[in-house]
Amino acid sequence: MPTITVDTSVDDPALRKTFTKNLSLWLRTQGVDINHVITRFNQVNDQDVFSGPFPLTSAFAFVRLTVDHARTDTFRRELAERVVRELGPRVAPGRVFVQFDPVDPRLHFTGASLAEAVPHE
Repeated sequence: MPTITVDTSVDDPALRKTFTKNLSLWLRTQGVDINHVITRFNQVNDQDVFSGPFPLTSAFAFVRLTVDHARTDTFRRELAERVVRELGPRVAPGRVFVQFDPVDPRLHFTGASLAEAVPHE
C-alpha cells in the first residue's frame, strides 16, 4: 500500500532506479509486500519552485509518503531518513522535504481488488 511520490528537479534515471529499489527493499524488511509499493517521480522545473520569493536553484525533492496510519513514529522517521539518504548526494539533505499522508488501508483500492464489482462491457 505504500505510495511514494517524488517531485524533483533532478532528472537522473539511475537515481530513480536506485532510490526505488533500495526503498522497496528496506520496506520489505519492515514487512511490506514490495509488489504493493508504488513509486512515482515527477520532473519539476527549478524555476517553478520558490522558497519565499527566491527560486530554489539547487537540486531539490519534495517527497510525499502515503503509508498505513497504524505505522509507528519510529517507522515514519526511519523511512524519512532512508528517503534523504537515497536521494543523496544528488540532493542535499536540506533540500529534501518529506511529508507523510497516513491512510487507513481499507480506503486504498486497486482496480484488481475491485474487478469483480466493476461490470465488464
